[in-house]
Amino acid sequence: MLALTREKLLEHLQEVNALVNRYQSRDSVFVAKSLNWLQEVEKSLLQIRSPAASLVAGERARLLAAGDGYRDPSLSDRTTSRRKAILAMTALVVSRVSDNLRGIIADIDAKFDPWRDKMAQLLALATESRPIPLPPTEPRHLWLQNVWRQLGRNGDTHRLFDYLNASMTMSDRLFLLDEMIERLLSESTGRPEEGNMSGGRCSMPPEHPD
Repeated sequence: MLALTREKLLEHLQEVNALVNRYQSRDSVFVAKSLNWLQEVEKSLLQIRSPAASLVAGERARLLAAGDGYRDPSLSDRTTSRRKAILAMTALVVSRVSDNLRGIIADIDAKFDPWRDKMAQLLALATESRPIPLPPTEPRHLWLQNVWRQLGRNGDTHRLFDYLNASMTMSDRLFLLDEMIERLLSESTGRPEEGNMSGGRCSMPPEHPD
């Protein structure tokens, strides 16, 4: 869930550059596009029940109020007309919400750091006794579920396996497992020639789920 949330918020942040370009060019749809962006961000945050959704709603309300004559104190007298004041207010709101999204992403990354270490330890222990089968082309998520179940069958990995099971949702576990396996593959010194991975090396034909 956290991994999916992070990806969604990153998608929203990637849209900010286009908004800033519209502001720079004084595009007539800048305010409307920004309001639409705020609504989409708010919707995403509501779906994950994030308290930040209320912050975004508050910023959207300020922007709407600017159309009715509200002037943000932080803008002081730098704006000389109603139109310029609304444009400046919109840019300020987009900037504040962007900063908030980056903060949420940083918090998610901080949560993943210890889990990433545990997952690396788990894979290192597991691949000492049994190589991990390389993935089929499709469907990858079923392969990841199968690999995760196999990791729990190794007596040496039970403690790490149980820790990650209790700490993370299934979607986050599979996301992190996928990331760490890809990292092991990328760190492999040779090109994979066959179908299994052990300690970053591919050496045996792929296994199939029982």
